[in-house]
Amino acid sequence: MVAHQLPVANNYPPSRRTLKAVTPYHTRLVNQRKELVFAEKPAALRHLGSLNKKVLKQYQTLLKRERTPLEEAGFYVQQMESRGLKSLASLARLLGLPKKRVTRHVQLLGLPEPIKRFLTEHRTPEYIRYFSEGRLHELVRLDARSAWRCFQALIVEAQREAGIWRSNGQ
Repeated sequence: MVAHQLPVANNYPPSRRTLKAVTPYHTRLVNQRKELVFAEKPAALRHLGSLNKKVLKQYQTLLKRERTPLEEAGFYVQQMESRGLKSLASLARLLGLPKKRVTRHVQLLGLPEPIKRFLTEHRTPEYIRYFSEGRLHELVRLDARSAWRCFQALIVEAQREAGIWRSNGQ
């Protein structure tokens, strides 16, 4: 935790014009240099003293496997609103991600409601694995009726592939 001096009203004597506030932080190693990160360390990594880039990347990859592209898009929009950002480029810079990745995920929120509802209700590993950002992004460019027809064909394909994965023991 780092203590900061915060200004308060001027009607107090000089010695009492500041308040101490505490900000959580952790360190991580980047290119053999220690870097301060002013945020709480993820709970799963609290036992580590400092985070190197490889460990952090592995943790982020693990989290990403559990999220669908639509959930990730929702996360990006929520981050923009909570941080008061006006552009996807500034959000991408803040998160350290390519602008194209953030933009493509946010565009997925333009999918027709039946598709979004299906993906929300069917969070099985087979569907999460099959409906990647790339596959879903192809549907964004289509009108609602065509997108739904193509999506139904993709569902059949996903179920067929799921049968193949199960028969291979994966």
